Amino acid sequence: MNSEPTKLLPLPIFWLSLPLVAAVTWGVHEFAHFQMGRWLGYDMWWSLNQAGLSTGEYKTGAHRMLVAMAGPFATYLQAALAFWLIRARHSSLAYPYLFLALFMRLAASVVGLSSPNDEARTSIDMGLPVWALPAVVVVILFGMTIAASRTLHVGWRTNLLLYLVFSVITAAIVFADPVVGRFVGR
Repeated sequence: MNSEPTKLLPLPIFWLSLPLVAAVTWGVHEFAHFQMGRWLGYDMWWSLNQAGLSTGEYKTGAHRMLVAMAGPFATYLQAALAFWLIRARHSSLAYPYLFLALFMRLAASVVGLSSPNDEARTSIDMGLPVWALPAVVVVILFGMTIAASRTLHVGWRTNLLLYLVFSVITAAIVFADPVVGRFVGR
């Protein structure tokens, strides 16, 4: 990543938008799991950091994969839109959405070392090595983030600060999840 001449640091709106970026990203990700399950005919619940069946099991492995991948797919679409806005419009306000997509999928993969994340479960269901899909996703998002940081001249200090801020926000979401509870839909 480039040295530090960045337009992002002086923009208060950029830094003040980060909690909203996280809320939108997590909300859309978990709601996508929830909504896919509902579209497939299941009673579902969702929360700040999880989504699942209200009762029972998925009728097919394909249904389980569709629900598992709906959240990451929404996150990939967000990353692709942010990347396009950065490359086509030089939108610095889109950068946190791309950075958080990478951060979220990388963190889910690391945490998933003890329990497979969405992509890892899908890799298993597809008969692939457990870390095949997570690795592909993280490598692609990492490449997009590097290209975007070069486009916007985002330096390592800004990326480090984004990492630290999103780490704190992520911890807050994970710890608040059991307190806030579940949203149930039929």
